[in-house]
Amino acid sequence: MTMLSRQSMTVFMLAVFVIMVGTAMTYPEGARFMPLTIGIPGILLCLLQIGLDFRRPLDTRPEKDEMQEAQEKAAKLVGHKVEFGQAALIDAPQDQKEMARREVLTWAYFLGFIGGVLLFGFYAAIPVFLVAFLRERAGATWKRSLMLSGVASVAFYLIFAKGLSVVLYPGALTGLIMDRLAG
Repeated sequence: MTMLSRQSMTVFMLAVFVIMVGTAMTYPEGARFMPLTIGIPGILLCLLQIGLDFRRPLDTRPEKDEMQEAQEKAAKLVGHKVEFGQAALIDAPQDQKEMARREVLTWAYFLGFIGGVLLFGFYAAIPVFLVAFLRERAGATWKRSLMLSGVASVAFYLIFAKGLSVVLYPGALTGLIMDRLAG
């Protein structure tokens, strides 16, 4: 990405955040909390990035291809010219059946998570989704999946329920189950 394209993207994002904050100021007090929570740090980070870009010395050399740079570094290490073969995308499936399988699996995760939230609420759906995703897609062990899911769920609860005092949807079945258990 060239310096100009980076700066133009930063300026575009700055405009988006400024418009978001400006629009949020017209909302009632309770409704402006979330846009301001996202917009103000976004504005500050964009301004910081613009400042860092202006401090960076201008590089007038043409950008080198990453592959060419890697070949030059490897050549310095081994003492002779090195050429890397051009490979296809590593993770991109070449088979149409594999592409269809991945797409169906992605939709299943998405719809399963939405269904879990609607039926059991966020606090039950998030750990189940994370364990399933980490086990199947990331190839993590059961121990690692359960540990990471537990840490993320506790962090999610502490941030939203305790830190921000946001009441999240409890789920349709969770409410019925809790009512039955209560009496």
